Amino acid sequence: MRRLPFILLVTLVLMGCGDSRLKTVPVSGKVVFPDGSPARTGTIEFESRDFPITATGQISPDGSFVLGTYESNDGAVAGFHQVIILQMVINDGTINHSMDHGKMVDPKFATYGLSGLNVMVDREKENYLVIEVTSVTKK
Repeated sequence: MRRLPFILLVTLVLMGCGDSRLKTVPVSGKVVFPDGSPARTGTIEFESRDFPITATGQISPDGSFVLGTYESNDGAVAGFHQVIILQMVINDGTINHSMDHGKMVDPKFATYGLSGLNVMVDREKENYLVIEVTSVTKK
């Protein structure tokens, strides 16, 4: 009879040692401007509205991205997400850059409260998303 509490304790501890990761589903897509041209550099980030977790991906020169949450390219959790686009190109004229970074994304897309970008990641369907952004307006 003394073994029963010990066995229960060991069972409870072992049950708590499982993988606590949320299930992710593949997410890929493209970041484009209204004229269809791609955002050529940056990072895209999805923040889940249901869980305290984000997924990120690098934006390729053709505008494409693949998201990762726990590992690169493992996707995002299903559900609604807010989206931001982060770009950092420093060109102060001291270095001669050979890469054309293309149009710059309006900085409002770098803040969750301002971006206005919201998407649904579906657990049942293919998640290829086209995210449309505007460029920096020149003054």
